[in-house]
Amino acid sequence: MGMTVFPTPNQPPRRAAHAKATARASRFTLEKPIAAWLAASWLTLSAAAWADDPVAVRVAPLAQVAIYPESAAPALVVSLNHSPIAAEIDASVVELPVRVGDTVKPGTALAQLACRNFELERARLQGERLAAQAKLELSQWQLKQAETLAQQQTLPDEQVQEKRAQLAVLRGELAANSARLETTDQQIKHCTVRAPFAGVVTERLIAIGQFAARGTPLVRLLDTSRPEVSAQIPDQETQALRQASDLSFEHNGNRYPLKLRSVLPAIRTETGTHDARLDFAATAAEAGSAGRVLWRDKRMHVPAEFVVKRGEQLGVFLNRQSTAQFHALPTAQSGRPAAIALPGDSQLVVTGQFALRDGAAITVEAAPAAKSKP
Repeated sequence: MGMTVFPTPNQPPRRAAHAKATARASRFTLEKPIAAWLAASWLTLSAAAWADDPVAVRVAPLAQVAIYPESAAPALVVSLNHSPIAAEIDASVVELPVRVGDTVKPGTALAQLACRNFELERARLQGERLAAQAKLELSQWQLKQAETLAQQQTLPDEQVQEKRAQLAVLRGELAANSARLETTDQQIKHCTVRAPFAGVVTERLIAIGQFAARGTPLVRLLDTSRPEVSAQIPDQETQALRQASDLSFEHNGNRYPLKLRSVLPAIRTETGTHDARLDFAATAAEAGSAGRVLWRDKRMHVPAEFVVKRGEQLGVFLNRQSTAQFHALPTAQSGRPAAIALPGDSQLVVTGQFALRDGAAITVEAAPAAKSKP
């Protein structure tokens, strides 16, 4: 209630105005704290009322909304062998019976090298072998005669020992000749260069008439019998790949079933990926085919639209006796499905989760009935 000040007859006009201003200031000073207290009380009551009001949400069993996402990684079909087939002797190239693109079986002739010199060497060694065998037979007879004479005491023992030594030398020479002859036979066998495995000729590396030293590549052969898939898997996906089902390689719209063979325990620094090797379970794609490896995670995942962030954690809200409970998902990434390890009957909040806080009261609304078709 305001206080009115009337000027007395003896008060000059200036003093009367000053008294009125003082009265108004006193009234404002009293009314300001009262208004602030009323506003604060109203906000507190409103906040309390809002906090006590349950939030309307809809829930669904986790098993009903869970997904099993399919992941992919770039991959390439590689051959276990893409080998340059080299000469194993020093000789000129006489013939190259295969051309690029030819399919060959193991043992197919790929090149023919000049072999006349090795054949002549074999003939010489065979002659030496015959001579050595004749000398050996003679030495054996001489030793036998010497032993007979020694028994009759008509020949000194020293000469008998000499005959025995000569026989041993001849036996050694014959063994060395046999080894040289076997080496020459092996060289003659290498005059024909053969495919060590089934494959396709991808390149001719020498021409007819050229001299090929030992180790000179002649043709390049691609192994087609055992292709495998090389895939680059992100480090965080390797565990999921090991536990995955339904592995396949996709190329040009076709899928080829795979089996995981190994994941290399080393990370490529430039890409942050592991090199995984996979075998074809049935039909194989051609070597050199580029595509991607697909796999399906066995673990339940929550769709990204149900994941919310509270504080520094990503997670989901669950219905616990009409109370919202925040369940953190440590491996979750924003905008991606997140793996979750909860029972399938857990009640997951699927609408209204963005307005919730941990421990908030909730009321569960029934899902709208599906419209029947006329």
